[in-house]
Amino acid sequence: MSFTLSLTRFFSVLTFGFLVCIAGAAIMEDYGIGRQWIGYFFIFVTLGAYAVIGLLSRTSDMQEYFVASRTVPAVYNGMATAADWMSAASFLGVAGTLFYSGFEALALLVGWTGGFVLIALLIAPYLRKFAFFSVGDFLAARYAGADKGRAVRLICVLVTVSISFVYVIAQIYAVGLITSRFAGVEFGIGVFFGLAGILVCSFLGGMRAVTWTAVAQYIVMIVAMMVSVVALIGFTGQGSSERFVDGGPTSFPEYVRAQERKFFADPAEAEVRSVYLREADRYQLLIDTLPSSWAEGYEARRKNLELARYDGSTFQEIKAAERVLSSYPKDPQDAKRQWSQEKQRYLDKVKASVPHFGSVQDDSGLSNTGALMSFLAVAFTLMCGTVALPHIIMRFYTTPNASQTRWSVVFALGCILVIYLASPWLSVIAKVVVYENLVGLSYNEIPNWIAAWSRVTPGLATLQDVNQDGVVQFAEIGLSPDILVLITPEIAGMPFFLSGLIAAGGLAAALSTADGLLLAIAGSLSHDLYYRVLDPEATAQRRVTMSKIALLSAALMAAWITSLQPGNIVVLVGSAFALAASSLFVPLVAGIFWSGATRRGALWAMGIGFVSSSLCLALTNSSFMAMFNLDAVLIGGLSGVASGVFTIPLSALAMVVASLLGGRKNEAPAVMRVLRVPETDGNV
Repeated sequence: MSFTLSLTRFFSVLTFGFLVCIAGAAIMEDYGIGRQWIGYFFIFVTLGAYAVIGLLSRTSDMQEYFVASRTVPAVYNGMATAADWMSAASFLGVAGTLFYSGFEALALLVGWTGGFVLIALLIAPYLRKFAFFSVGDFLAARYAGADKGRAVRLICVLVTVSISFVYVIAQIYAVGLITSRFAGVEFGIGVFFGLAGILVCSFLGGMRAVTWTAVAQYIVMIVAMMVSVVALIGFTGQGSSERFVDGGPTSFPEYVRAQERKFFADPAEAEVRSVYLREADRYQLLIDTLPSSWAEGYEARRKNLELARYDGSTFQEIKAAERVLSSYPKDPQDAKRQWSQEKQRYLDKVKASVPHFGSVQDDSGLSNTGALMSFLAVAFTLMCGTVALPHIIMRFYTTPNASQTRWSVVFALGCILVIYLASPWLSVIAKVVVYENLVGLSYNEIPNWIAAWSRVTPGLATLQDVNQDGVVQFAEIGLSPDILVLITPEIAGMPFFLSGLIAAGGLAAALSTADGLLLAIAGSLSHDLYYRVLDPEATAQRRVTMSKIALLSAALMAAWITSLQPGNIVVLVGSAFALAASSLFVPLVAGIFWSGATRRGALWAMGIGFVSSSLCLALTNSSFMAMFNLDAVLIGGLSGVASGVFTIPLSALAMVVASLLGGRKNEAPAVMRVLRVPETDGNV
């Protein structure tokens, strides 16, 4: 009780201090302090706070480093779990995806939230009954077999590292975007700059440091989200309560519906989309005539550079010609990849704006079967993926007992619910802000935020007068879903400290999840691979050292890949969930509830689930398929994120068939006996 009280006092002081910092930033802006300094203020103050907590929590004790000595109270473990869970995809990506996809994107919220209900019912209290360190520990004990679970553990290492690595790339990408924009550095530098904030916690103190910094990061997230949403609602609502009532003539929902009807009927919007369609057709023609189209384009650019060098052109003109040639695809295969991406980008722009408050019904009021199946498939995959995420499962080993674990999941769900209830509001407000402050604006009046974000990464924020009428149409606006939440206050013309506040929240979300993921990778490599397989005689100190080496190596490799700008945050996170659901969900649940599940069944379930999911994700990724001169395919008409609707049943089938063919021998009677006893905190 005294420990919990001390924590409450500490984090209450921290919360008050953060509120003071927000007020200080507002005063700084009011006194004319430049935006760049306000960005520095939010980035460095929050990173400094996390660094201090990380330094105070540093440890080399094995129990502290891997499971925080199993002493974390339920409420704080719930907050830390929520922070680990609410990645950049939840804090930044969900509202941006809702902005563009409307009702269909609610599948993300349904899947992720529903997954925590499954965790509370199916996984959390059962796993805490064992004094384990990782997912591999439980699976190896449950499916021991003749090799004492070594084969199961090795496959689990491969799966855990793959899932966590894909997931952490998305988080470091978000860190790079935020630090690059608000600290004024190049994207690649921003990635490694943010990496320092990640490592100071997970590297020095392991789970102990990650837990307490995650609690602080959740506080930053919730304060940033609530203050920003209230401020945006007050600013766009203009003091009128009628704007919050659905169905009212001036309400936010009715305003959005009216604007959407206007855009559907606007000839200027249709003209812009027709231009995009012609561009998509042009790229398709270039693809169809490869390799001659590539050779002609390369030769034309080479000749332009030669002419620029020898006809007295200026230095700037020569450099421009060099950039045009260097940015041209290096060979026909690269050309097909790039041109396929451009064609798809234009085809996406051709599509009319999705009705924000629409549903899976078509114009006649009947259910759209394709949209309904996609919604359910995405939600199903994300629910199962939530149950199987290694860095979340590790959280179940940090509480004092199984009862505290169950309550920590309840607290985590409550903490997550606050953010997820705010995200749909934020997406609606963002649409209102864009409609009121950007659509219809003259191109001569565009503020400088477009240029500021374009310097971070080309294509993040674009405005192009496609139909040459000098007025911004909605179809001409290109805002990445990853930055929509960050950029909304700037579009609205609100004080810049609100943008800095949202950036601090997004940074906290990305850092907390990245810390947990890197720790999951390091724990899997050092504990499951090094200690349990390669060197069973390793001392506790050596195991901690190996974990730190693995963590640093994984972080540097992930940062390098992220500097290449791999893609959309939500898509990357969704891919990680699909892999987790397909590989680990069935072995975990069957290991707890089906005594007939065997080692052979677990090996087949993990192997087939992982391979089939990886194959689905690869086949539906246009960039990957273009490397082999192939077009991406939609399996069953569904995206890669929704592929779990096929791969999870396939994994379950493999588990059942392989277990039955193996004679249904119970290979872990001791484990199963403990699992059947409610609220028992014994060890196996």
